[in-house]
Parts: sequence; C-alpha cells; structure tokens
Amino acid sequence: MMAAVLAVETSDDANLSAALGGLMAAAADVPPVEAVTAERLLNWTAEDPADWLMRMDNGTNLTDEIEGLMGRVSALPGLHPTRAAEVGPAVGMTSGALGPVLGLQSVDFRELILSCLPSEDRDAPWDSDGPVLITLVIDGEPAAWDVETSDEVNAIITEHVTALEEDLVDQDGDVVRTFSFAQFTEGANASLGAEIGILTSSAFVLLCIILWFNFRSVRDTAYVMVLAVLAIGATYGLSGWLQFAGVEMTFNAAMNSIPVLLLAIGVDYGLHVVARIREEYRDGAPPDAETVRDLDLELRRRAVRHGAIMTSVALAIAIFTDVIGFLSFRLSSLVFLQVFGTVIAIGLLMIYLLSISALPALMLTLPPKRMPLEKAVKTEPGRWSKSLARLSDDPLKVAGIAVLLLLPMGIGFMQLEVAFDEREQLNPEVPVVADFILLSDEFAQSPAPIYVVVEGSVFSDQGKAAWDAALGVVEATDGTSSISGLWSTLDAQRARDPVLDGLLNDVDADVDGAWDALSSWALTNSSGREVTSATLAASGVQTVISFQAETAAWDEVVAFAENTAEALDEAEDGLEGQQELALAGRSLVNAQTTADVASASILSTGIVAGVILVMLVGIHTTRQRNFVRGLSRGVVSWVPLMMVVAWVYGIMGFTGYDINPQTVTIGALALGLGVDYAVHISIRMEEEAEHDPFATEQVWVERSIATTGRAMFGAALTTAGGFSVLNLSSLLPLRLFGQAFVVAITLALLASLVILPAFYRRFLHVEASMAKAKIGVGEEA
Repeated sequence: MMAAVLAVETSDDANLSAALGGLMAAAADVPPVEAVTAERLLNWTAEDPADWLMRMDNGTNLTDEIEGLMGRVSALPGLHPTRAAEVGPAVGMTSGALGPVLGLQSVDFRELILSCLPSEDRDAPWDSDGPVLITLVIDGEPAAWDVETSDEVNAIITEHVTALEEDLVDQDGDVVRTFSFAQFTEGANASLGAEIGILTSSAFVLLCIILWFNFRSVRDTAYVMVLAVLAIGATYGLSGWLQFAGVEMTFNAAMNSIPVLLLAIGVDYGLHVVARIREEYRDGAPPDAETVRDLDLELRRRAVRHGAIMTSVALAIAIFTDVIGFLSFRLSSLVFLQVFGTVIAIGLLMIYLLSISALPALMLTLPPKRMPLEKAVKTEPGRWSKSLARLSDDPLKVAGIAVLLLLPMGIGFMQLEVAFDEREQLNPEVPVVADFILLSDEFAQSPAPIYVVVEGSVFSDQGKAAWDAALGVVEATDGTSSISGLWSTLDAQRARDPVLDGLLNDVDADVDGAWDALSSWALTNSSGREVTSATLAASGVQTVISFQAETAAWDEVVAFAENTAEALDEAEDGLEGQQELALAGRSLVNAQTTADVASASILSTGIVAGVILVMLVGIHTTRQRNFVRGLSRGVVSWVPLMMVVAWVYGIMGFTGYDINPQTVTIGALALGLGVDYAVHISIRMEEEAEHDPFATEQVWVERSIATTGRAMFGAALTTAGGFSVLNLSSLLPLRLFGQAFVVAITLALLASLVILPAFYRRFLHVEASMAKAKIGVGEEA
C-alpha cells in the first residue's frame, strides 16, 4: 500500500493511470473488516501466537502508520489537480479500505481476551489453564420471541442454552458448562420451594417430640401442632388474597424462615395455654379426683376459661408488640422486607387467635386423656426454682452482674456490622447457582458498573440533549471512569460503518427525517441492533450510560448515589420535553439494601421497645388502678428486656455475625417473646403474693418459677428447637438467624427468671398488704 501511494505521488501524466490502478488493487487487497462468525472462527488459523501475543502485550499497533498513509492519500488530488476526477475514485476506495482498519487499532483486543480468562491469571494470561468464558448476548424482550411474559422467555432461553451445552459436549467431549440468567432464575426459584418443605417438616417433627415430652399427651400435642399448621395455611392464603388485591406479596429466599418461625411461636403460645389450663385443673380439682378425666365438665369449663383469659393477656401484649414491630418494615423501601414483615405479622395474628380460641375449645370439647393430676403439671419448687429464688434475694448482686455483662457487650455492639451479600441469599448446591458464583469469583475483574438511565425519546434533539446532560454529570463526578454509552458507541462504530457514518452526518446537518432514519437503523436493522442492543432498549425510549466509580464501603456508595442523583435531578430540570434521568446499578442496590437493613433494624427494635413500654405501663396501671405504681412496675419489667437486646447485639458483634435481611428481625423478635415471659412471670408473682400474703418473698418467687417459669422454660425450649432447624438451611443468613435467635430466646428466658424477679420482688409486698387488708388482718396498702 505504501509503495502504491508512493507510485501515485511520484508519477507523471503518462503513467498516472497505471499508478492509480496499482493503488486501487492494493486497496482491494486490504483485509475487510467483517463481523466475526462461527464459520470464520472455525476457518481461522492462529499461525504462531507468540508473534501477535507479544504485540498485544507491548500495545503495538498500526495507528501512526495508517493515519500517515491516509493523510498522504487525501493529499493525492492536490498533487494532480488537472486529473483530480480520475484520482478521486482511487482516493475514496483507499480511504474506505483503510478507515475500518484504523478503527480496529483503538480496540483493546488484549483486554477483551483477558475478560474471558480468570482474574487470577491476568499477570500471566497466556499460561492460563482456564476455565475460558465465552459470552453471548441473547435478546430477552418478549416481543423478540413472540411471547407475552419474561417467564416464557426464560423458559425458551433455558431450553436453547441446555441444548447448546449438550451439542458442545457431544461434538468435542470437553468439559463445557453453560450459564444464563434465565437458567439462574428458574434454578434458584426451584430450590426455594424444596428448602421450605425440608425446613418446615424438620421443624414440625422436632417440635412434636419436644411438645410430647412436655405434655406427655398425644392429643394435646396434636391440638397445638395442627392449629399451628392451620395458622400457617391461613397466613399464606391471606397473603395470596392480598396479592390478588394488588398488595405486593412476592416471596423470596429470605421467607424460608417464615413457616419455621410461625411453627415455633405457635407452639410457644400453645404450650403456655395448655400448661396454664392444666394448672387450673389441678388447683380446682376436688379431693377425690385422681385424673383429668375425673373432673366434671363445669369444672373443666371454668379451668379452661380462666386459664385462657390469664394467658391471653400476656400473649396479647407479645402479639401486639410483635405485629407492630414487623409491620414497621412496611416503612422500608425494600419490597422483600415489606413483604417479610407483613407475612409474619399476619401469621402471628392467626396463631394468637387460634391459641386463645380454637385450642381451649378443643380441650373442652373433646374428652381429655386419663392423666393423673399430679403428672398433668408440676408445681412443686425444685432445686433450680429454689436456687433462682435465692439469687433474687440480692438485687444489688444481680444488678452488678448484669452491668458487668453489659460493659463487654457494648464493645461487641460497636463491632457489629451491617451487611448484604446477594450471594448469601443463594443456594450454592444448585448447579446453576454454583456457576453464577464461579463467574463472580473467577471472572470479576472490576466492580459492577453503575448506570445512568436516560428515559424518553432517544433519537431526537431532546433525547440527545438529555444524554449529553447525563454524560456531563458523570464526567463532572469525582472518581468516575470507563464511561460508555449509546452515542459514544455510535461514534466509535461510524469509522467502520459507512451507512452509520452517513446517518450521523445527516443528523449533524439537521437533515429532515434524519432522526427517523437513524432510529430505524438502530432498532430494526440487524447490523444496527447488534451495535446498540447493549445500551438501547428495544422500544427506543430508554438508553443507559455505564461507568465505574471509586467507592468502597456501603455508606460511601449510598452517599455517592445521593449526590449523583441530586446532580441528575438538577440536570433534568434544565431539559426540554419528557426526559428523565435516573441512577441504577447492582452496587447501588446492594448498598441501599444494606442501608435499609440497618435502618429497619433500628426502627423495628425502637418501635417495639416503645410499644412494649407503653403496654407494660398500661397493663400494670390497669391492674393497680394507680398510674405511679403502674409506671414503676412497667419500667422495671421493661429494663431487663432492653438488656436482652444489648446482650444479643453485643454477642453478635463479638462473634462476627452481621445484621442482614434475616437477622434484622432479631431485636424485635427478642423483645416480642421476651415481653411475653416478663408479663407471665410478673403477674404470676403478684398472684402468688395475693394467694399467700403471709409467705416470704423467696416463697413467692419459688412458686412462680416452679409453675409459670417451668412453662416458660418449655416454651423457650420449643421455640429455640424450632429455630435451630434453620441450621439445616443451605443459605448462610438463615443459619445465622437460627443461631442468633436461639441465643436471643435463651437470654430472654434468663432475664425473666433471674433479673426481673430480683428487681420486681419489692412490689410484691404491696400485693401482699392489699391481700391482707381484704381479709382484715393487714395494713393499708
């Protein structure tokens, strides 16, 4: 080519025609720039890779040579002005042949190759032993497949990709695996349903065993378990109706814990009701009655009514506070947290209603087991009851121990992190999910890009102005790099595509119909769609600008997103027409999810704590008919619960547990179940003081722990047992949630049986004095 150009430059009129012929022949020999096809790849010979791989490593290309050559070619008409008409076609042909080749020089082929190799091999890529990644772009628009929904598209793509994998294996026998987000969606969702069944059935069996050891009665165990299952069915049924009514109730992997949670809490509530009713049986039984079946119907009716009423008060507080706490998730901007909180709130309400209505009704309607009364419920203080009662004799000692435990928990709380890792919500045992993780680990060369979405008519003066405004915002933002979008792609492609170059020239010249012609080429022409599909929606009313941003921690990403979104809003205000600018990207979603998880944890725990305090003060004020006495009792009952929250979060911080979309509920749940225990034990201690006002504080506490405390222990055991089943989950956040809740429920039980009696016992003398006054031998209360 250089020789041919030199020949034209030095030729005279006599041999100019021959020189131009030689130039045109040389231009015809320039390799054409064509689309890469499967046939061309199969016919391609690498020759000696060392030659061209070294040029890639050194960044060597022909840019300077080609630009110089094209400059010399463009000057040829000036060297032969009298024969410019003859020189012009040769110049045009030569420039047309060299232009696309010049455009290829700016393509970083080395980086493209490296993107197909594992990230760890980037330092020595040509020695890599794989795996090798081949990426194909498949149109996911339903219209492209002549279907109506994305689910149908996913099914079609999955079928095609699976067939492709089978064909490749049959042809070459190599280890070939295919991945597509269509396969990923179907595979991940399939494992979700299977895991719910495994976890729920495991929890059901375990809770049945624990309940039977508590009740020693198959029928009472069946009552509680069947009603818990009915409550779960009612919960899912009502959630379905809400979805039908237009309320977003889409389930996700985080909700695998919901049936287990409802089973565990349902058993907890049921155990309290059954234990209290059995206690009423024993206390009201005539001397000649030996078994529960010996009791007459009227006595059983009174026992069932009184037991249900007494337990319903504490359960009502627990259910009300829990429901309020979980409904507070509706304030979150995350849909999955909204749905999670709503479904649990519905489930808890169903369980409560069945526990205080259907369960007592079943116990009264069906004949009871012929169980000896002394075995129906144990009320005699044992060694542990007496030990805990003695410990409550020294409130200062208990308070000192509690404070000493709180100090290191404060340090642990400071170490507590909020985290949302999308991969932790996936089951790595599913092959397609394992492939997704492999791609993320092996081929993640840089953070996921961030996008500015430009909404509106793309191919118009207003659309171009909106894109330029968005680009200006991105370029003006500190720390952005690797910026690309529709118009930068078209500008790079025009050097290799004369048709596109002409269309863009018409747009620049404001030719009538130029925008329509460019739109038609970009949206309907196969070559145009291949260029624009990555950055332009098929509708032609949405395009994106992608870029990288230097951000690390999630709070930095949130701040970056807020500042950039504000700048985009200001830019949008200066636009004409219906153009909109928005910010999007996986890193932004993860960061915003993390921020919302943090705020949801604080908000739900704070709301539940406030509601519990109000409820405790209200209940004790109603019982005492005195606000001051009610306030003091409410605060004393509330403080141990707040200690439990501090301990739980402190232990999570020390052990490296994160606040994630599952453990976000741990504070609200610990308070909700803890207040149940607090109300049960405090009211029972008051009842013991009223029943035997001449006894000592230690006796009142012993009896309360031996009766209600024993039921609380059984309830805590069943609840913890139910949540321990979550350790069978394939999802790490669910396993951590189960472990954290076992710790939380254990601490809530200990706080109610150790700390609360020590602080609350001074109020019992007031109850005893009032009881003495009623029988005429006491002092004024």
